[in-house]
Amino acid sequence: MKRFFLLVSIVVFGATALHAEPTGNVIKIGMVNDQTGPTKGSGRGIKIGVDAYFKAVNEKGGVNGKKLELLVVNDMYQPEKTVDGLLKLIEQQKIFAVVGTVGTSSGVSIIPVVKEYKLPFVAPRSGAADFRTPVTRELFNIRASHQEEVDKLVDLLVAAGAKRFAFFYQNDTFGLDVLNCTEKALKRHGLSIIAKGSHERGTEAVTTGLASIMAAGAPDAIVMGSSYAPVAEFVKGVRKEGLKVYLATGSFASGANMVKAAGNAAEGVIMSQVVPHLQDLSLPLTKECKEAIDKNPEEMGFNAVTMEGCMAAKSMVMALEKAGDPPTQEGFIQGLRVDEGCRHGGDQTDLHPGKPPGAE
Repeated sequence: MKRFFLLVSIVVFGATALHAEPTGNVIKIGMVNDQTGPTKGSGRGIKIGVDAYFKAVNEKGGVNGKKLELLVVNDMYQPEKTVDGLLKLIEQQKIFAVVGTVGTSSGVSIIPVVKEYKLPFVAPRSGAADFRTPVTRELFNIRASHQEEVDKLVDLLVAAGAKRFAFFYQNDTFGLDVLNCTEKALKRHGLSIIAKGSHERGTEAVTTGLASIMAAGAPDAIVMGSSYAPVAEFVKGVRKEGLKVYLATGSFASGANMVKAAGNAAEGVIMSQVVPHLQDLSLPLTKECKEAIDKNPEEMGFNAVTMEGCMAAKSMVMALEKAGDPPTQEGFIQGLRVDEGCRHGGDQTDLHPGKPPGAE
């Protein structure tokens, strides 16, 4: 599997007066995402990364003497449960902020709630346009957008000679957003999608989607806009059919989780990532996150998803340190607005797709 790293930046959308300030010596941070459902690898990974960093901070005395507590609700990748879970955390636990939703539909579903309660919402694990337009003042994106990721993938594939593109996607808000991004990226090169195949959200029923793509004739490349389990099944199906084609997907396919699910079939898949190179420990942030996660690995350990969770947690801690003592939500937002600490850039420019797997 080939990877490259995209620009990661904090994209901030304003500030407003907020309410549920912490009491006592604990700052409660909420998380509502999938812990047991079809995207549990992503949900668990984000949870592990955030929790590990919070524990590392608590071991050093916390933030201005206050300990961080992560409260997690399992939404099983069902948006209605995301809303219910967040309301429970707001009303019963009086959380200070929410972090790390997984999936476009789940994250988008709580935007009206965070606006109503003026609750800071940090690091949804989606690069969809819905999190950027229209502006939501309470929302703070950390990861690159779907458009940025897909632009890089398409540019790489076109440079390698691909002209006939197919698209496989999850039939929901997320998949359609990546489809739109892919169409825009191809249009810049005077190209268009020649075939599409889809599957329904929460399923791994990819056979019909693969058949739809194959019926249009062999493409040069297939861009995949889905979560890791369906992508893994699709990749295995492509390999079984013997297609000599580039396969490319973004960080939304959850890196190590997709590779684990696809097994040997993952070899040669091109995947973008929105975190620094995990092997490059010369970057202080990467070293710090690896050390924190290695001490609290649970079942997953240090990978791109847990690293993303750790980065989100670090950005929150840096903002909390500037948010006053005791911290206020207004001060927290202002801290995120001025914080440059988690900005990173660079591409893994030595990667090139070469020939499609199986090509002579």
